[in-house]
Amino acid sequence: MCEALFPRVSEEPDPDGFLARSAADLGIDEDAARVLETYVAPDQREDMRRLLRVLESRSMNFILTGRPVRFTALSPELREQYLLGWAHSRVPVKRRGFHAIKRLILFLAYASTASDGRNPNWPAIGYAGPDDEERARHRQLENLRIDPLRPQRETTLDTDVCVVGSGAGGGAIAARLASGGHRVVVLEAGPYATENDFTQREGDTYDRMFQDHGLLSTSDYAIGVLAGATAGGSTTINWMTCLRPPVWALQEWETRAGMTGVTASGFQAIVDDVWRRLRVDTDESLVNPSNDVLRRGCEALGYRPGSDYDVIPRNAKGCLGRCDFCFFGCVYGAKQSALVTYLPDAGRAGATFLFDTRAERIFVDGGEARGVEAVYRHEGRDVPVHVRSKVVVAAGSAVQTPPLLLRSGVSFPGVGAGFRIDPTTAIVSEFSDPIRMWDGPMQTIVVRRFQDADEGHHGPWIEAAPGHPGLSALATPWQGGRRHKDRMRALGRAAASIVLVRDVAEGRIGVDARGEPRIDYRLSRRDRRNLVRGLQETARIHRAAGALRISTLHLRECSVGDGRRPISNGAFDDFLEQIARLGIRESGVALFTAHPMGSARAGLDARTSAAGPTGECHEVRNLWIGDGSLLPTAPGVNPMISIIALAIRSADFIHERLSRG
Repeated sequence: MCEALFPRVSEEPDPDGFLARSAADLGIDEDAARVLETYVAPDQREDMRRLLRVLESRSMNFILTGRPVRFTALSPELREQYLLGWAHSRVPVKRRGFHAIKRLILFLAYASTASDGRNPNWPAIGYAGPDDEERARHRQLENLRIDPLRPQRETTLDTDVCVVGSGAGGGAIAARLASGGHRVVVLEAGPYATENDFTQREGDTYDRMFQDHGLLSTSDYAIGVLAGATAGGSTTINWMTCLRPPVWALQEWETRAGMTGVTASGFQAIVDDVWRRLRVDTDESLVNPSNDVLRRGCEALGYRPGSDYDVIPRNAKGCLGRCDFCFFGCVYGAKQSALVTYLPDAGRAGATFLFDTRAERIFVDGGEARGVEAVYRHEGRDVPVHVRSKVVVAAGSAVQTPPLLLRSGVSFPGVGAGFRIDPTTAIVSEFSDPIRMWDGPMQTIVVRRFQDADEGHHGPWIEAAPGHPGLSALATPWQGGRRHKDRMRALGRAAASIVLVRDVAEGRIGVDARGEPRIDYRLSRRDRRNLVRGLQETARIHRAAGALRISTLHLRECSVGDGRRPISNGAFDDFLEQIARLGIRESGVALFTAHPMGSARAGLDARTSAAGPTGECHEVRNLWIGDGSLLPTAPGVNPMISIIALAIRSADFIHERLSRG
């Protein structure tokens, strides 16, 4: 499988040995086996074993392909045809199997590194990788350092508030309540990684700082889910886009979920405070070549700056455009994430932190939350940690909070319901000049022109996206080993823009047999239609910006242009029609999300929501939801600011409760 997906190609010239290099030369088979054995859930691992057994079964292959032969006995050309048959199959399970293994192997082929910290494929695609000498010159500021508790034996802690999770919501709640004079303990399952620890390497960062080591996906493998699992949560590894919750979203939350006051000046003051604490402005929203594709295309089409498209505010101070590896943690301390804002604020106010500490369950007695049972894991040892508290705040992310509640016996119908993701796909285009979409600020232009094209603001919006080698490789359609390598060789001249929609569909977060998250989600027809519209409009913008080749992420070839000459009107019209014909179907196009939310949402009915309008759990007193799970509906913008503002609102309700005694 590895050799078929990343094969050896004999062709000259090949100055970097890229074409001649195969998966075996890189040890990808061993890396993939290690990942599957170490990180993948048992049921998913068994799915993969079944897939491999089918590939090697003469009888099954006779039924499926008409050839009674093992996959390993096929010639390289026939192996490629075999895999393409699975990729384009009408049978969903075959597409899912291909999609899962293709993403893993191609990611490893371009993101894994040798002992020298480099990947031999990088020179061929124009990717320099991080400069370790430059990185070593930057260290964490002492006034931002947290001294966490590292228990050596079973430990019991007594506190006022136990916050599970240190991301956008958890960090803000911890800071607010600790500053208000309350004793606070923060439990974070991820490591305490700072500027001193960030390696700026894609494979290493996914492994150490993302949930499920970057392998998290919906249960059908159709949608990849990017979420942080480190100090500061996703704020440490996100793309720094800061957008206020729109007025219409606040009105929706107030009327539908009963969140009284979110449209009033008091809540706007909270949003303003968040804006100031994260030092959000546009001063460092430099428009690099990747983002300039959107700006240039919008200008050429006559779109209005400030309304149809705009510069994105960012929580950056002192970046100076050095954002090439910001996705993997900012070594300059310039990204104003929770790691350098709310967590140090909480620490200075006396909060206690435990990292590498997983909350197993919330202790509920008599209908009230009384504390958290957790495990501190370090150097192969598990140390039980018992936290006794007056209040528990579940803030471990929209993926992890419902499983924590369910493991704790909090299992009424509203828990896990309402999961939304801002489903996302992309257009990738090649230009005549270098783009190097991994260079500079990741997102600084947003196109909002089409968001109101569907009732309820469910139309698409468009943003630029960085494309480091591993992420680009797993997203790039595979129409054969050689063709995939050709597309990767053109990566330095490519720009990617993502299409997002405020989803109509709702998924659900449940638990598997181990108590781990199970994500069930399917797009609605409107979502599919809006994603198609977004792809078409993004293609128009890219063409207006001078794209010479434009492609979608469909598994079937969906592209226009040869990368050398302008695209003709007729060919472009045919391309738009092809996008509409292919549509959006699971495992038929690369889909992903970095905005999981709403899975323990606020509302008035425990049958459809997990928390009341203040953020307190419907059926368990003193248990509060403090992360993106709480959002009643998707805000139609990147949600970080919304999450923090609602978390602080809930913290004020908690403070009021605690102050009454």
